[in-house]
Amino acid sequence: MDTPRNESGEQAIHRPNLVIKRWRKIAKMIKKNDPEEDSEEEEPQLNVNPPPVMDTKHRFFIGKDYANAYDKDFELLDKFNEDFIDRKKVVRMPWHDEALVVFGEVARDAARHFIQRWNIHKSEKFKYDDSYPFLLPKTYSDKDELSVKNWKKFLDSKPFQVNAQFVRSVGPWSCGTKTIEASIQNAYIQLIGEAQHFIYIENQFFITGENSQIHNQIGDALYQRILQAHTCNEKFRVYIILPLLPGFNTQNAVFAVLYFIMCSITKGDKSLYRKLEKAGVPPDDYISFFGMRAHDVLMGELVQEIIYVHSKLMIVDDKKLICGSANINDRSLLGHRDSEVGVVIYDLEEEETIFNEKTVQVGKFCSSWRRRLFKMMLGIQYDNPENINVDDPVSDKFYYEFRDIARKNTLIYEEVFWTLPTDRVRKLCQVSSYNSQPKLKDTDPYK
Repeated sequence: MDTPRNESGEQAIHRPNLVIKRWRKIAKMIKKNDPEEDSEEEEPQLNVNPPPVMDTKHRFFIGKDYANAYDKDFELLDKFNEDFIDRKKVVRMPWHDEALVVFGEVARDAARHFIQRWNIHKSEKFKYDDSYPFLLPKTYSDKDELSVKNWKKFLDSKPFQVNAQFVRSVGPWSCGTKTIEASIQNAYIQLIGEAQHFIYIENQFFITGENSQIHNQIGDALYQRILQAHTCNEKFRVYIILPLLPGFNTQNAVFAVLYFIMCSITKGDKSLYRKLEKAGVPPDDYISFFGMRAHDVLMGELVQEIIYVHSKLMIVDDKKLICGSANINDRSLLGHRDSEVGVVIYDLEEEETIFNEKTVQVGKFCSSWRRRLFKMMLGIQYDNPENINVDDPVSDKFYYEFRDIARKNTLIYEEVFWTLPTDRVRKLCQVSSYNSQPKLKDTDPYK
């Protein structure tokens, strides 16, 4: 886990001994590999956590599945089994995505949404082409046919019982509706307003807030909920996981998206951080933004890459969540632009836990998902030598430990790889000088 620090320039705790110690451990693994043969005997250990950034022997990522959007955009997609980048020179960009499977009535709603979209485009584009038939929804004489018990034979484990609501962003052009539907945005705003303890968000974008060019209200909903927590002296946390850089290979696109993301978070009087500070709220006590990186060994050299967060997930209080296809931006949320789908989940099966020294009820499904994600990001899903407990995301102990681990990881990546983005580079004119600095990964740790 890595974190982009805010514009105040807060520096990471300097732990050079920690950096050298980890580098020597990795260097030993590199020396076991023959750079010419690219031995991957160590790969299972290296790739357990974090995810792999290389696959020279086509074991996991075939053809164009081995990709890096920062290096090159996709091309010749009809030849999907052929490589389009040199996997012995270019690291892959790991993706982090979250999704879910639903059964029952909500699955029927999802199917009918597909049928609705199919039929409107059939009527507009292929009305007289019989190879594209109109679709009709299946009828159910018995509602019990939709019960999850009829699907258990297909499942590896017992499913969770939840209340689920299908939501979407659609309009006349995308779905043939007479009005614009923005129920995904409405669900986000409602869930944020209902939050009592914490909010956890993973998203590919965070473009929101008060701006003449931006109209979705997610940023304002977060601002209002944090302000309420501060006014009422409540412990309340917001964790937001984003890509460290937008997934484009052209500077103009990267800079444009970064501009709007930073305007949403910290830049300008109408950004979330500046509005909170103006209201007397210390943002870091309530909200933090994080990103992720991975490292590996490619052809005998230590390499790293950003883990591209592509999820569209929000978990609230370990009791409710929304997951789907919608980014936090106007394209996905306003309804009259991109068509999107999502599912709002309310847990029905609960269990007892502790949040900030108070006993609370959480949902079995939502809490298990959130804990798995936290363990993955902290690198403790298989081994937890420091006994980090992820059950309570609200307490000061966990919240600031989570932030501290991110700072330390940021320091390690900067010391070893001189990664970007970094607080060490404040201007574009500083990039070349920064990139030319000798990197710890290129040195012999025993000298």
